[in-house]
Amino acid sequence: MTYEIVPQDGFVEVHVSGKVSHWDLLKIVHALHKKDPKKETPDLWILDQDLDFSLHAFPTIIQGLLNLVARGAVKKGCKSAILAADKFQCAKVDIYCAEAAVLPYEIRAFTCRTETMDWLLS
Repeated sequence: MTYEIVPQDGFVEVHVSGKVSHWDLLKIVHALHKKDPKKETPDLWILDQDLDFSLHAFPTIIQGLLNLVARGAVKKGCKSAILAADKFQCAKVDIYCAEAAVLPYEIRAFTCRTETMDWLLS
């Protein structure tokens, strides 16, 4: 698994590739949280074609996020977008987004960067 966190103008990009465990994803989330503890900046997760992740990891990831991010600390309207490499990957991420509805910010999955950026920065 490899990842890179790249600050951009108005948002943060997170590039992820390889086989990813829930612990790997929590490590990335923790690194983001250390840089932005109040979740004031939207983030864009870019998933490479070779990314391999388990659906069984989703509850652990969501619980980890709930433990890290205090509801009152999140900037109102802050978002997290996930740019999937293909429709199959996007379908898996849509399941995560549905489970992540309990989080204090909105998460959506996309396959088109233009649509992703329009939503993320609106």
